Amino acid sequence: MPISKSNIKTAGQLLAPQKSRLALLLVLTAIQAVFFTVVDPLALKWLIDAINEGNQSFFMWLAIIVTSVATGGRLLIYWTTLTRQKIKNTLQEQLSVDLANSYYQHDCQEITHHGRGYYISRLYDEPKKLSEMIDTLVAFTTCVFICISGISVAIWISWEITLALAIILPCLYFLANRFSGKISDSTKQLQESEAQFKSILATVVDSYKHVRLFSLNKTAQSTIKSGLQASLDAQYKNTRYSALYQSISAVFLSYAELAVIIVAGFQVILGVITIGSLFALTRAFSLIINAVEQLSALVPRLATLDALLDRYNEFKSLATDADAHTQLANSDTICFNNVDFDFQAKPILKSTSLTVDKCDRVLISGPNGAGKSTLAHLLTGFYTPNQGEISKPAMSHISASLYPFGLLPGTVGDNIDRIIAQGGDRQKADELVAKLGILECLDKPFERLSEGQKKKCQIAICLLKTASVYLLDEPLANIDDASKGDILQIINDYTKNAALLMIMHEGNRFSHMFNRFLNIEGQGNVKLV
Repeated sequence: MPISKSNIKTAGQLLAPQKSRLALLLVLTAIQAVFFTVVDPLALKWLIDAINEGNQSFFMWLAIIVTSVATGGRLLIYWTTLTRQKIKNTLQEQLSVDLANSYYQHDCQEITHHGRGYYISRLYDEPKKLSEMIDTLVAFTTCVFICISGISVAIWISWEITLALAIILPCLYFLANRFSGKISDSTKQLQESEAQFKSILATVVDSYKHVRLFSLNKTAQSTIKSGLQASLDAQYKNTRYSALYQSISAVFLSYAELAVIIVAGFQVILGVITIGSLFALTRAFSLIINAVEQLSALVPRLATLDALLDRYNEFKSLATDADAHTQLANSDTICFNNVDFDFQAKPILKSTSLTVDKCDRVLISGPNGAGKSTLAHLLTGFYTPNQGEISKPAMSHISASLYPFGLLPGTVGDNIDRIIAQGGDRQKADELVAKLGILECLDKPFERLSEGQKKKCQIAICLLKTASVYLLDEPLANIDDASKGDILQIINDYTKNAALLMIMHEGNRFSHMFNRFLNIEGQGNVKLV
């Protein structure tokens, strides 16, 4: 079967919000298919028979009626086309929003591993392709009703000739079962390879200045070429299976169509049917054969849909509770108990036990690459330990400014307003904006700010949240030297009743502001004093 029962159920659940509009669309599609399949061959029969009989009056009236009906039918096609696109747009929006909700519950380590290009593909490209199930459903409905009504007309004219289809249909069913699994598997490979390539492509695009400065054009081109190869191979494999299936199906259908023409021709010669009936049969079988060919073409599309629904369910299943892997403390204490943690095959913590109490001021230091930023992600709950237990406040009681830092689309002011709408303090926000001197940044998108302005905005947003724990990764980076002391004092003032942890390379200069020191020495060695 081209699509599994579980995925049929999933598709039904996804389409449920659109069931009224979709039902109307499918009913009108079915009526349209039946009406045209019945009217077209019969009108052709009556018109030709009227010509043979010389019945001019009947011929004229029939021509007028057929023209009027055809015009009305085209208007109906226009309306159903627009309705179908509206349903597709709504479904794509629903899927993108649904997957985005799951994305924010995915494991942060997996997100770091795959990269942003991969998730852009999962959140935009795949919902867009999944929305095409509406086209598939409409095409399936059209083809089924054309086949049913076309066969009915053919049987009414000559049931003997119609038997040709009875020989062909079992062959088509066998082919569908044989090829659908292969097409579904190759589609999964194609979607995954495309998502991975977009992650590679996003990195290449971001490296524009680096490539220009170091004349790495050929290296960038080679990276694109090698990254694209898996996707192109999967695309070729998918096309090969689909084309082979459709080609074999078309051969069997051609045999059926030829058999109908030959048998019907002999019946005209013998006087069993009229010339008009011959044309009507030919037209009816042409519609039937075309519909069956389209049904055959739907097998690869259904297999593709099956693969996309599998990927949708898999993506949803990866969503987890942000605090599922940690114990939530009733107090404001952070406690590591024999924690082991490796990141990208590099040991960050080995059997580490430590406690950070409320109101502690902890300076985190260590050489580059020792794992300071990685530890920050572990402290905040974005990463989970390989072994041991971490007891900490829930993420709703933690605020952090971590690298890489990103905001939602819109201006800095828009993002601050969103936090205030979630229960933030407007007066506190205004104070932070004034003290950090970022008033001119509020009307600008974050990505258009200077590096120093970005850092100040990050600090403001971090401090705006009322939390039990604050963690800032290099808060003084890109800040002018004269302002560093003032900014640290602002951070200290707004975190007085909470634990504060800061990663800084120049911590010795401001060591008097901290009461505890966490040194990451590398190779899993950590010392807290």
